[in-house]
Amino acid sequence: MFWLVQLLVPIGVAVVLPIAVVAIVFKSAMASERNRKEIVLAALEKNPDIDVELLMKNLKKSEKLIKEKLLANLQHGCLCCLMGVAFVLLYFFLSVQKEILIIAGTVLIAIGIAFLVSYFVGRRMLEKEMEAEEQNMK
Repeated sequence: MFWLVQLLVPIGVAVVLPIAVVAIVFKSAMASERNRKEIVLAALEKNPDIDVELLMKNLKKSEKLIKEKLLANLQHGCLCCLMGVAFVLLYFFLSVQKEILIIAGTVLIAIGIAFLVSYFVGRRMLEKEMEAEEQNMK
């Protein structure tokens, strides 16, 4: 019986969980698009002379600024690095000899470093675009 659990848990985590996440995100996006269409149709029924392009532009989600996206990368990088360091310290200092902790810790540190590199390189490369975006906001 134990071997069945050892087989099904990794399959569930590696196969079923990603499929479920994608399905939920896709269903949410479809529902959001359906709601926008219903709003536009209701507005057209009430006022046929309405400018549909302007209405769609106003209904569109505001995209994040470049600066906000870069700051999110910085935040994710710091969080992943700190979690990775915590896992590694937990492995070494608290006598918790689970090899998964050292593996997860190093993976999290690597992901955090990737986010931090993305932040610093992106900040340097997109400096002019961020200045132009700030000028457009004023």
